[in-house]
Amino acid sequence: MSSKPLRTILTIVMDLLIVVAIALTARMVISFFGTLAATQWGELILTITDRFVLPLGIEPIKTPYGGVFDITAAITIGVLLLVEWLLSVARSRG
Repeated sequence: MSSKPLRTILTIVMDLLIVVAIALTARMVISFFGTLAATQWGELILTITDRFVLPLGIEPIKTPYGGVFDITAAITIGVLLLVEWLLSVARSRG
């Protein structure tokens, strides 16, 4: 049996993980600056990315720019990139 369909599925999952990580990075920047988070599109992006943040219960740190440093989003990005790397290792060996 060919492993090409499995490699394709792994590639799609890896790409989705990267897209979510990029969206969470945008979330971190928006929430870091309170004025960005207060805009309509900022609130929209924060609402959309809420569902991807791991529920770790870590309180964000207030920034001098009126926003917060979202530690939970940063940890989630790290986890997503770790999983993506592990999938790339599995894909390269398969």
